[in-house]
Amino acid sequence: MRTRTVLFIVTSFWAYGELAIATEFAKRMAGTGFRPLFLIPPTHRNLIAEANLPFQVMIPGAGKLNRIQLHDIAHVHQPALVVLADFMNFDFCDRHYGLSRADLAVFGCPVGTFDDFSWGREGAWLDTYGFKAKYEGDITLDGLSFRLRPCPLNNPLDEVPADVHPYPLLETMDDIPVAGRAEVKRELGLRDRPVVLVTGATWQRMHAAYPRVTAFVDACHTMLEQLLVKLLAHADVVAVGPQLVFHNGAPDGFHALGPLPPERFRRVIQAVDLHISNNIVSVSLHRLALGGIPSLALMNSLHKRSGRLRWEVPDPPVLSAEARRVVDGIDYLYPSRMFPVGWYQFLRSLLDGNPFSDVIAQAEMFDEEAALATIVPMLTDGPERGRLAEARETYLAALRKLPEVETILRRVTAS
Repeated sequence: MRTRTVLFIVTSFWAYGELAIATEFAKRMAGTGFRPLFLIPPTHRNLIAEANLPFQVMIPGAGKLNRIQLHDIAHVHQPALVVLADFMNFDFCDRHYGLSRADLAVFGCPVGTFDDFSWGREGAWLDTYGFKAKYEGDITLDGLSFRLRPCPLNNPLDEVPADVHPYPLLETMDDIPVAGRAEVKRELGLRDRPVVLVTGATWQRMHAAYPRVTAFVDACHTMLEQLLVKLLAHADVVAVGPQLVFHNGAPDGFHALGPLPPERFRRVIQAVDLHISNNIVSVSLHRLALGGIPSLALMNSLHKRSGRLRWEVPDPPVLSAEARRVVDGIDYLYPSRMFPVGWYQFLRSLLDGNPFSDVIAQAEMFDEEAALATIVPMLTDGPERGRLAEARETYLAALRKLPEVETILRRVTAS
């Protein structure tokens, strides 16, 4: 039997989470009778090459050439499946690549997508930068044949219809190795005490067109800096990604490494005792938490509009004097679980009853004292680390019951 091609189309040129989800899935196709082929933006060329996966590159602004490329792929490779890495972005990529859903008709096979957030959940609405997204009504999965639903962040315990296929996001769910911990700490110039990793992504800086959002982002970074100043009394801090804090000089114990290639990142995390992210949908957050590194997601439940403050939580915290100064200096705050886009309401029902919510700790970014009180006990062995480890084992047991990639591919191609 000849090997059949699965075409993955990636259009998000500023974000790498969708690419990571797609490549994780594609790497597990070895030996299944299916082979991957990626169609990607130029920005992803190096990452996909490092993953040793075959690819072709779209040409920005050249819709006619990109459509010719689709026809060529259909003729040469005759894909058995086409998977949109991010259907939400694909529906808006016509201005970047000149492609639309109609162009996918050239493929005589099922066309589906990764459904990262159980799109269409009852009661969910897309809150972007604090407002209901105007484009939400334009986003639909109508016409797509199947959904590949990675867990996390989706709930592995949910009952799903026949066209939805939950699967473990990550192939390897073993503990992150720590055998090289001492050597890595020496390489990074870290002291003999706990190490905290703080991560961010380049796409989180793409808000400059919205002045109110920029002010909110700056306020959140101020709160993060205040938290880290206090945390440095207990641990060294390693920051990966664009530098967000301490622009006027890093304090002792803070190490800004900038963006790292995947191989280097995998080495650095061997030295980490705790991971902090401000994006609960981050693949890195999921990878580290499921790899046994205690992890915390910073979120915001505080609104501010027209001078009025309102919390989304039933037992709101009392702002510290430092937090009050930051809040008083800004006109607009909005709830956020995926910083800085928001998605507080959109992700609420996805997280409710989801066992992954127990695998990570969560804290309010405008309540840095409570956040610090949550973080410090997680730095060393104790009840909180034990609770997270137990929750992780429970969650991993649920993931092991999900079908493998080969099973899903055969089901979809047979339907």
